[in-house]
Amino acid sequence: MSVYQIIAVAVGLGLDAMSVCMAVGVKWHGPRQKFRLAWHMGLFQFLMPVIGWAGGRQLAGLLEAYGRYIAAGLVFAVGVKMLYEALKGHTGAEAGGGEQKPEATAGASPGADPTRGWSLMVLSLATSMDALVVGFSLGIEGQVIWVPSVVIGLTAGGMALSGVALGRRIGQALGRWAEIAGACVLIALAASFLWL
Repeated sequence: MSVYQIIAVAVGLGLDAMSVCMAVGVKWHGPRQKFRLAWHMGLFQFLMPVIGWAGGRQLAGLLEAYGRYIAAGLVFAVGVKMLYEALKGHTGAEAGGGEQKPEATAGASPGADPTRGWSLMVLSLATSMDALVVGFSLGIEGQVIWVPSVVIGLTAGGMALSGVALGRRIGQALGRWAEIAGACVLIALAASFLWL
């Protein structure tokens, strides 16, 4: 692959990560949260082509057939969880006179924060499914995998940071509705995996 082809593939693969990070970043955009998102998105986008490159025809065939359904299901589950937490917090704030605790506003609740634990792993995995198939294709063509994988990983990490920054601006504009909007974006993204 030429340098331009590698960059084009990397940007294409990074778009899903950027979209997810934009949705998450409307509420969760602290320094550690940005780092966790960028690190995990970049790491998974780096590793998955390597796994696909080494995994062989069987794995790639399975992913081509079912990958988008798996990715859609994973992102949908996280989106629904975020929406539930957002609506629960929103209802609680209204019952308490419209005031939220500062920690809730900052997205500091570990149970609800999608930049931690299984939610983060699920989002990272779901957005890197296509990278697995790309890695398989490179293996079939006899291409060296390491340079493309590094470029793909770094690009995804950078695009994840951009997504969080964009999400933060949207969050500032939407105020208390930001988390609900972010959850709805994730659910819409899950639907797009199936129909686009």
